[in-house]
Amino acid sequence: MSREAPPILRLQDVSLTFRTRAGAVRALNGASLAVHEGEAIGLVGESGSGKSTLARAVLGLNPERSSRIEAGRILIAGRDVTRLSQAEWEGARGHPVAMVFQDPLSFLNPIMRIGRQIAESIERHAPDRRVEERVGELLALVKLPPSLARAYPHELSGGMRQRALLAVALACEPRLLIADEPTTALDVTTQAEILALLRDLREQLGMAMLLITHDLGIVSSACERLYVIYAGRVLEWGRSQDVFGAPAHPYTVGLFQAARADRDAQGRFATIGGEPPDLGETAKGCPFAPRCPSAMAECIQSMPGVTVVGEAGSHAVRCWLYPPAQDAAATAGHVFGS
Repeated sequence: MSREAPPILRLQDVSLTFRTRAGAVRALNGASLAVHEGEAIGLVGESGSGKSTLARAVLGLNPERSSRIEAGRILIAGRDVTRLSQAEWEGARGHPVAMVFQDPLSFLNPIMRIGRQIAESIERHAPDRRVEERVGELLALVKLPPSLARAYPHELSGGMRQRALLAVALACEPRLLIADEPTTALDVTTQAEILALLRDLREQLGMAMLLITHDLGIVSSACERLYVIYAGRVLEWGRSQDVFGAPAHPYTVGLFQAARADRDAQGRFATIGGEPPDLGETAKGCPFAPRCPSAMAECIQSMPGVTVVGEAGSHAVRCWLYPPAQDAAATAGHVFGS
């Protein structure tokens, strides 16, 4: 992984709003992250934190009529894709960034054979390839037998469907694969198999990966760096070993305690108290402040800047518990993981 070249993916202070009958809902609020060539990044947060919205924004998959990027930029391989129309996106998805989803049945064509769906992806992005031969190669790559090329999605198990969708994505020869909760609907054994496959493919193909999940155990074993998102804001980020070893933001601490199934003095499982914020309301301060056991007056009044924590300089947080950086420009690299 080279940090000298620009990231394959960079989000710069992206704010995205959905229009609903009840009013505007800000699903992303100044979110920033970066993924460099060949690295594995984890994006974690509880349900409704903005993980999937962020992933879909990268590929223009949020509904065009009801969503709008209000601020910030999304750069793919240096190209600003923030304002692409749906028509422009049709020719841009897949390379250099492709995505696999939590529910393959929602994205695989139910009346088209698996082999044909892979072939269409090949023809769209690499029309000069020998299609039938390449379909067989891709099925082998995701550890599916060639006979499944003639199967329909409903004839496959959940794990097989996820592998088939992965083959469709890999047909585009992506430099970055976004995996949005790829194992959530699978049994434990199949989860382990899919994760092992993703790791193998990343090493074999040299592609980067953005893994979106609420399962911290997956991130700790599969990802080099980690971003923690809450209410559309990235609150903490850094090398996985640093964030897991010394979580800085109270929200991150709460996530880790809940994931470990820690118990309090009364023997109750640890949970994060309070309710998730109403994204239809604009908060001036930290979105976690109403639930935070360490909240101060500053937390309600304004959003803290970026503070680098730890001796290695590879771990940063936005929290008033830590002295804010005096020079925001000096910490910009930590926002983007550069």
